[in-house]
Amino acid sequence: MAPERGAVAFTVTGVSIFGPEDGPGGDAVANHEGEYEEDRQEVWLGICHGHSGPGGHFHYHADANCAHWHPDEEAGETWRDYSIDSSRSKSDHSPIVGFAFDGYPIYGFVGWDESGETREITSSYRLKDGETGYNGIDDYEYVEGLGDLDSCNGRWGATPEFPNGTYHYVTTFVNGEGDLGFPYFLLCYRGEADLANGDGGEGEPDCSGHGETWGPGIGPPPPGCGGQGGGGQGQSADSGLIAFPWIDSPPDSGAIVLSLLALAVIASARDSVTRFKELRITESASSTSALGRAGTIL
Repeated sequence: MAPERGAVAFTVTGVSIFGPEDGPGGDAVANHEGEYEEDRQEVWLGICHGHSGPGGHFHYHADANCAHWHPDEEAGETWRDYSIDSSRSKSDHSPIVGFAFDGYPIYGFVGWDESGETREITSSYRLKDGETGYNGIDDYEYVEGLGDLDSCNGRWGATPEFPNGTYHYVTTFVNGEGDLGFPYFLLCYRGEADLANGDGGEGEPDCSGHGETWGPGIGPPPPGCGGQGGGGQGQSADSGLIAFPWIDSPPDSGAIVLSLLALAVIASARDSVTRFKELRITESASSTSALGRAGTIL
């Protein structure tokens, strides 16, 4: 199994991809899509189903296809205009959006079916009767043949980069019945995963209880919560934008002085290297020998 919480992969732009569960243990995407109301800890997902955790660690719980989307500035578009539907309705095969820790690629929503037709690829998981995703992974069941993918949310098949076929995972937003496409990225690894690339599966700390068990006048925050209130998901309920991590304490004057001295040393060393390079270039220009492409004297 891949970690239920915490990093399970990374995007082509180097951003972490997390498992389906959020800090309090629910399905972050199901909550975002209105399947249930999160009453344990406030959680918001922003553009492209990503958000910033308590320590300022930005990550995705679904989608991540916006890595290949760029706003049309001439048409007045901004990143707020990104729509997941634009990535689900492509007429050609989706590009690679990331790589799992076992090395296999993760493709976007659209791929080739067995007949070679291009369409959205679907998950084979569904909610158990009466469940909503409030309990995370435990609320789902795998049904073989319900969708296009196996229990890890991947399959073997041809892709533009691997015309002879390769195992690959697929980002999913719907299952074979048109409902939520849990687990959205992957739930287990088909290859041998190096979990040292992630955070060991620890995921987001539980920062619930602010104002009751910790906070001003009560006590210190749980490890990893950084004194941040409102549930600690690192976002603003008013704006829905990604929030930057709080600085718990400003640097003291000694640290500032040391930093300035270090910068001065680096700048001085850089100037010396530049002067050395200029001298070498001058000497080389006055030489009567020329070097070939392999570095031999001609």
